[in-house]
Amino acid sequence: MFALATDTAPGRPNEDFVVATPEIAVVVDGAGIPYGGCHHGVAWYAKQLGVRTLAALTQNPDISLTDGLATGIATVASMHVATCDLANPGTPCAAIGILRVGEHQVDTLALSDVSIVVDLESGLEVTCDLSIEHISGTEPDAVAGLRFGTDGHQAALADLVARQTATRNRPDGWWVAAADPDAAQYAHVRSYPRTAMRRASAFTDGATRPVDQMRCFEWSTYLDLLDKLGPAGLIQQVRAIEIADPDGERYPRTKRHDDATIAQFQPV
Repeated sequence: MFALATDTAPGRPNEDFVVATPEIAVVVDGAGIPYGGCHHGVAWYAKQLGVRTLAALTQNPDISLTDGLATGIATVASMHVATCDLANPGTPCAAIGILRVGEHQVDTLALSDVSIVVDLESGLEVTCDLSIEHISGTEPDAVAGLRFGTDGHQAALADLVARQTATRNRPDGWWVAAADPDAAQYAHVRSYPRTAMRRASAFTDGATRPVDQMRCFEWSTYLDLLDKLGPAGLIQQVRAIEIADPDGERYPRTKRHDDATIAQFQPV
């Protein structure tokens, strides 16, 4: 079964979402301009994508994670194509990660920058699609040396978002869930023997900051901390690191706080 936690960035709606059965967890990190092309909003899209993808996977236990995600994307698109402009660049989209722990096999999927971390007897394996960073640049690099709230920080953030938007969901760019189910075919997927797995968890990028952006922890130490504190406690550790650097001087980042979500598999 899974232990779940999600926490919104202070002062804004939570655009992350997590849902799970005892065997499958789906974590979603929504993005987009609020109500840009869609009057439902980003949080609605993230929730619907998570719920509909999990439904597709549970209704057909033999379906691949890729096909389950494609079904989820298509189902959500059909729910609002008649009322919203799904071709608008600001319409909701989402990074999504799936962790499925079966009796004999563990399956992982990541579309965009969520992380599924599986600790095997042979070492750690991380499923994450960082194409957005390879193509558009990293967030810390984009705002390095710039304090939150300054004109320079805001301009650098706007430039980064423009590059990300211009290269999203195109053959020579990076892929994320939006309205086209074909995006699922670009997800990173892996499978492992169940007997080789020691522990596994799924994280949105707001929860992995201390590892992949701030470089405060290696993954093994971070997982040990997760085992000790649980998902909610680990997210509070993330918040403490962010609060201790309120201007983004030590850890350059685009947002002072980000929505953070963790699904931790706990063997029965």
